[in-house]
Amino acid sequence: MADDSSKPADGFEDAAVPAPKPAHDDDSKAPGAGTEPERTPEAATPPVKSTAPVTGNQEARDPGPSGNQPESAATPAHGSEPEQSQDPKAAKRRAKREKARLRAERGTAAGSTQVPDTGREPADGATALEPAPESATASETKAAKRRAKRGKAQAAAERGSQHGPRRKFAAITGSSLIVLASAAAVTAGSLYAPQPQNTPLPSAVTSLPAGDSVYTCATVPQLLKGVEGTDPQFAPGAEDVSTTIRTAVVSDLAKRIPGSGLGEIGQEESRRLTERVEEAEASQGRGSDAEGLTGRTAAVQDTANLDPLQVLRIQPLGGLPSMGSGLRSYQAQDGDLAGLAASTCLAAESNWRFTGLQTTTGASSVLHLANPTSTTAQVSIELRGADGLIDTSTLQEIVVAPGTTRAIVLGGYAQGQESVSANVRSLGGKITATVQQSALRGLTPSGVDFVAANAPAATMQVIPGVWIDEKSNIDELTAGEGAESLVPQLHISATGSQGAGIEVKVLDSNGEVALDLAEHQAVSSDATSVVDLRQLASGYYTVVVEADNPVTAAVRMVRGQNPEDSSDTAWAASSRVLNGNQVVPLSAHGNATFTLAAPQDAASVDAIVISRDGSMAQSQTIEVPAGTSRTFKPSDVSEDAAAVLFQGDSNAYIGQTLLGSNRSVSWVPMPPATGSREGIVVNVAG
Repeated sequence: MADDSSKPADGFEDAAVPAPKPAHDDDSKAPGAGTEPERTPEAATPPVKSTAPVTGNQEARDPGPSGNQPESAATPAHGSEPEQSQDPKAAKRRAKREKARLRAERGTAAGSTQVPDTGREPADGATALEPAPESATASETKAAKRRAKRGKAQAAAERGSQHGPRRKFAAITGSSLIVLASAAAVTAGSLYAPQPQNTPLPSAVTSLPAGDSVYTCATVPQLLKGVEGTDPQFAPGAEDVSTTIRTAVVSDLAKRIPGSGLGEIGQEESRRLTERVEEAEASQGRGSDAEGLTGRTAAVQDTANLDPLQVLRIQPLGGLPSMGSGLRSYQAQDGDLAGLAASTCLAAESNWRFTGLQTTTGASSVLHLANPTSTTAQVSIELRGADGLIDTSTLQEIVVAPGTTRAIVLGGYAQGQESVSANVRSLGGKITATVQQSALRGLTPSGVDFVAANAPAATMQVIPGVWIDEKSNIDELTAGEGAESLVPQLHISATGSQGAGIEVKVLDSNGEVALDLAEHQAVSSDATSVVDLRQLASGYYTVVVEADNPVTAAVRMVRGQNPEDSSDTAWAASSRVLNGNQVVPLSAHGNATFTLAAPQDAASVDAIVISRDGSMAQSQTIEVPAGTSRTFKPSDVSEDAAAVLFQGDSNAYIGQTLLGSNRSVSWVPMPPATGSREGIVVNVAG
């Protein structure tokens, strides 16, 4: 019968174990070999059932101490054919397995693992499982071998029953835990993906090259004839009228004049004022000319009879905005709009405030909006009167498309108001805003003007360039019927619900002027108030309003004498402080006088007069002591003066007052400060 025990158990090969000698040979020299006493069938212990039963030639396997070490081949069951011990190959294989078993048992003993008792007693001084003595007969030797194999199978089965289940359970449990842990890791990675840390990074500041500076120059004053739907209708207000836009641009230190031009809003530039420098050349910053000389020059242009709103564009040089600005002036000798009016060309902003608007009988206030940007603007308007906020629910979603204008008649929303303030806010595109205001006393013209925008609401408002007419002229003018209110007035608006307590100061070249005003004055919540200034003597002043809550302020100036003749009015608005270098064109109509004020700290300002040919006069230094205001007339420096370049610290406030014929007056604020290339804050982390 073939011996199947030659097959390796559990996939382990036995070629690495030396083959023992056949059973009938002397193998006492084999390592671990011993002798086993002869046993009778009666003394044999019956096989114990195990988790690996032995049937036929099936081998019993013991996982061994490590759980995967194969045990020697099992002994055949009772009734099987005797082994073919004459087959040397089979004997060698059995000897190999026997040696492997003995080595495993030695390892088990070294690990303090007890081998189950099989009921066999080894001979004195002999090791268990010794082979039978050589003197035994062949049949006894074979029987003894079979009994020994059965005993070995029984011991293996018992060991498997003791250790196998635990080891199998541990192995299965360990494998299951590994699989579950892996699955949990995958699931956690899917459901709870690692989130990036929102650690804020330091804000970075970047600078962008400047583009053309863009300003809008107000449309010529027109007479309001009525309203068709929501659109006001206008007509010329005079026949003998003159209007001019004067522009002034200043070169860089290399004496390069920046390009400039005018054009109607929403259209391409239609009138070139100064030639543009080639873009490649203009992008380069230069501190001197080709000969290494440093200096500045200027260019002044007068453009007449451009009635519609105009857009002024000025080219940057060296990646920086160029110094330049424009001013529109208007002079009419007859008609309902007789008088003098002037307005600086404006840069677009998101917030505009006006104070001193009037909607009484005969008065007209029209708000003009323009959008010179490429983004649609949504405009909302707040109005305040003597009794507080005025209902403007229909003025909250005014759409001004890019390159378009809108006109709003404020009298349709605030009727019969002697003093109105307006707050104009824009979302989206930035806008420019101006107010054209005029009045009639019956059929007699009573003034025309562009009401300038205020500085932002604050607890201190400074109004430089307030001009007061001769007291005799004021008395004669106000003696006429319907002209009682034509006196200089200070209009104040509280911009919050708490109202404001105010104190009014007037400064001239000698300091603060004594006034007979109430000590404790107040403006009601979100309301306007008026202070009479007729007690002031003739001259130029700066009016300062100090308050405990934010306010805006403006002064109405009046010029006239005979109540039967036309008179004129002008509005001086609270101004912003001088910022760096600012170029101011002089009005082409009337005579200009600048008032410089230092309400808190002393100021030092350099004034450079620019002539019509662009030449620049020697700088004039104007010292303004703290708490005073001084006047400066460019015509005293040059009879051909056309503009002034102001350079100074941040303590001075400047306003330009214009006096025309015997019956005209106007006031012009400083133009927008020439901006340098400012850094844009960029938070990289969002």
